[in-house]
Amino acid sequence: MAMNAFSKLTHQIARLYSNLLSVPCLLCASPCTTHAVCNECIAELPILGSHCPRCATPISANLTCGHCLNNRHKQDKTFSLFSYQTPIDRLIGDFKYHDSVYLSAFFSSLMAEQLNQSILPKLLMPIPLHPKRLKQRGYNQSLELAKNLSNQLAIPTDKYNLIRNRDTPPQISLPYDQRKRNLRNAFTLKPCNLPDHIALIDDVLTTGHTANAAVKLLRQQGVITIELWTIARTISHD
Repeated sequence: MAMNAFSKLTHQIARLYSNLLSVPCLLCASPCTTHAVCNECIAELPILGSHCPRCATPISANLTCGHCLNNRHKQDKTFSLFSYQTPIDRLIGDFKYHDSVYLSAFFSSLMAEQLNQSILPKLLMPIPLHPKRLKQRGYNQSLELAKNLSNQLAIPTDKYNLIRNRDTPPQISLPYDQRKRNLRNAFTLKPCNLPDHIALIDDVLTTGHTANAAVKLLRQQGVITIELWTIARTISHD
């Protein structure tokens, strides 16, 4: 009886201690001790289903889509974990615009679980922000994601050599036919020694114009295999 009472007290103390260490899930407010989102909500997130392996456009089978057969997307492979829909759009919005930098650890841990199963690149390169935008926001969400992926996958990150030299309007604010023109000469790549296999890191892939602009520069500098890693992919066709 005394042992049972002691065991019950121990469990109560452990439960109280656990609650003190936990934070409410961002989606359902139940206690979380390892992530910003609880395991039950993680299981219900909109994982990207069948998609084109080159650009991650959702299609009915894992086959190269018509856009990529026509060489619209310049990267060799794209990894996107989620479809960009509720509640992922809200979580990425918080991460990107509302100082929720801690979400980079959450997103990167889920991405790393899947990426560890494939041949990994030799370098990560985040899509940069223009200095003016970086000053306004205080951080580059793509760099924060890259840093966490770098730690989890043991891949170095290059945050210096790809530079955004034009403060372009956000792609999402422009009509489709203006997005490519918006990124013309937006990036500069410093002359440097780059490995033959690189992954570009960004938060969301929509039209692919941002990635194409960066990929073009990397190709000119001799990079052979270029991947694009993003948290999410928009679900509409380009």
